[in-house]
Amino acid sequence: MHAFTPSPFLYACRLALSLAAVATLSLGTAMAQPAAAADPDRTVLPEQRARLAFVSPTQLTPLGERRAVFTAVHALSGQELWITDGTAGGTRLLKDILPGFRGAYPSSLTPYRGRIYFAATDGEHGVQLWRTDGTERGTVAVTRLPGAPGSDGALPAELTVFKDALYFVAKEPDGGFQLWKTQGTAQNTVRVAAIAPGSRALVRQLTVVGDRLFFTATTAEHGHELWVSDGSAKGTRLVKDVRAGPEDGGIARLTAVGRQLYFTANDGQHGTELWTSDGTAEGTRLVKDVRAGDAASQPRHLTAMKGVLYFAADDGRHGIELWRSDGTTEGTRLVKDIQHGPRGSLSSPMAVMNGRLYFAATDGESGAELWSSDGTEAGTRRVADIAAGASSATPSRFEVAAGRLWFSAGDAMHGVEPWSTDGTAAGTRRMADVVPGAAHSMPVGFTAVGDAVLFTADDGHGNERLWRIDRAGRLSLLGDPLQQRLR
Repeated sequence: MHAFTPSPFLYACRLALSLAAVATLSLGTAMAQPAAAADPDRTVLPEQRARLAFVSPTQLTPLGERRAVFTAVHALSGQELWITDGTAGGTRLLKDILPGFRGAYPSSLTPYRGRIYFAATDGEHGVQLWRTDGTERGTVAVTRLPGAPGSDGALPAELTVFKDALYFVAKEPDGGFQLWKTQGTAQNTVRVAAIAPGSRALVRQLTVVGDRLFFTATTAEHGHELWVSDGSAKGTRLVKDVRAGPEDGGIARLTAVGRQLYFTANDGQHGTELWTSDGTAEGTRLVKDVRAGDAASQPRHLTAMKGVLYFAADDGRHGIELWRSDGTTEGTRLVKDIQHGPRGSLSSPMAVMNGRLYFAATDGESGAELWSSDGTEAGTRRVADIAAGASSATPSRFEVAAGRLWFSAGDAMHGVEPWSTDGTAAGTRRMADVVPGAAHSMPVGFTAVGDAVLFTADDGHGNERLWRIDRAGRLSLLGDPLQQRLR
């Protein structure tokens, strides 16, 4: 069975305990507190009371072209929903959904019909489905799903836009996780289908492929296997019991390429290999036994580009290298043996920009550096040797923003900092030294908002903060400075 994810509510409680242990000095004066923020066992530093002294911004989600919604932690309000237009003046707490320092713990931020939907708790109804239009008044619960008695709510997750509705997984009174959908009101929020009765039901990995919604689900008879839905109860069914009987098929990494689904699975005979499905039992099959026999090639980093699937796999001879597949056995092949021999080369997920793949790899002479490929052996090459020689820059956290590929990388002089590329060596450059010197800022979540790119990075004091780089390359902090670690 797949591991169960701890609930956001329980995680919020753990965060509250850690926040309570952080502050050790006097209260001082600052902005007005939420009603439930005062706690006799808690002391908050004056600098931590500043309006924009938030930390740990995550889930930057565009709301239109010039605003983004995200979650962040403030010493007075806990983890809540925030909004920014890319300027300090336009950055603010959107709504204190659960007043006080424990926070509502918003998660699964997903754009749908001009609003952002998410899961959060108000402290009374457990974790429920919410939406926001970017205003405090317009940040409201969609509905109150019952959840399991005595539990922490319906725990909506896997929010996915399919056809004309938003689909999600929710916990029901019997403890199982079933497939639901909504169009934004309580009246049209309904369960799509009951996959299995009782707490064993577990729906996950919602993936849209054309006019079908694929997902994995658990039943006592078949274990955790591949399912499909057209959005109706009648049209929701098991696709195939890949590993016959109650054992799990280990289905993971569901990826759409055109109207075809690719995924990894283990049928008990071939190890974990690449599979494909058209939504029928007959059309669900092993693509190729890349590592023959019961050994596993462990395909990973499945990425679609120009109607072809690219992935990394280990065939037992070349190590983890770049492969491609058109869905046929003959059309599934190694693109290039970047590092000759069994050691392999690929060390990161892949991103697509302007018809090329980008990833981190080593050829055995230079370290892990930025590479790109057009899907051919001749067109697979190193973009830049960021950390010269055998040292590794270890590019990762790739995002396409403002017409460039942004990523984190490091060298001996500057540590891990924000970089970007246009795909050429000359156009690959470090964008800022957030934490000067060899220390690391570990940037992540590059997102275009207006005329700037926003991201999260360490401020040098152990706090993850929200930063901005404008078109002129100027770096600025979107927040009030903190001189010591908040959490």
